[in-house]
Amino acid sequence: MVVSSDDDSVLLSSTLTSTKGFHTTSITRLALRGSRPPLCNLHLYFTLSAQLFADPYELDLRRASYTLQRFGGGNLEAPVFASGSGHGAPSGLLLDLIIPEERRGGDEEEGGSVVVLSVEVPLHARYGVPKTEGRELIDKVVLPPPEAFWACKQDAAFGRGDQGRVQVPDALREVLELAPTLERASSLVFIPHAENLQAQMLHVPVGDARDVALVETGTVVVILVAFAYLFRAIGRAQYSKAVNVGATKKE
Repeated sequence: MVVSSDDDSVLLSSTLTSTKGFHTTSITRLALRGSRPPLCNLHLYFTLSAQLFADPYELDLRRASYTLQRFGGGNLEAPVFASGSGHGAPSGLLLDLIIPEERRGGDEEEGGSVVVLSVEVPLHARYGVPKTEGRELIDKVVLPPPEAFWACKQDAAFGRGDQGRVQVPDALREVLELAPTLERASSLVFIPHAENLQAQMLHVPVGDARDVALVETGTVVVILVAFAYLFRAIGRAQYSKAVNVGATKKE
């Protein structure tokens, strides 16, 4: 597979709409210069830490903007410390971007047309491990900038990129072997990051370890009370039914 770069285009920015809480949206802006190359699809690949996940059912609602493939991540919404949450496993999100027809011509500038795409990806944080006394009850979860690239069915060179001299990011190496859409590509053309592009950080609240015993005890008490209430309600319903049947027979 030939690997090169498209140095005329650039990944401008990658930001989070909210940097606190369990729900946020990653907004990535791409500036693409020139016409869309033939037989090439534009992709974004996100590397997600164990504490972040993307809900594929939610992302399906954005099919007008992209289709997706999800790798790893375990069970949706499971806490980080739970079995099956995907903790420690590779996790990623590969998007196949759809460029609107009316925007493929772009805005004319010196050197060719430019299209600026804005891609929104909703993300969610898992519940983290409760912390002990004296520590800040916040997990700082890092989201690296995504990798943007063209996957082409034939060899392609863009702009001033040096074909064959671009290294494939480590996070993307395994995905190249797993993603069916990339297996068929004969060349990858990476879009470089803007110089000031940095990783984003999400501040996620976590529980206080001192409250764990109280919460567990309270949960057990609530379940037992609910069970007793249901048992009593069922007994009263059966008793009322028996009384009504007996009264009907006497009549």
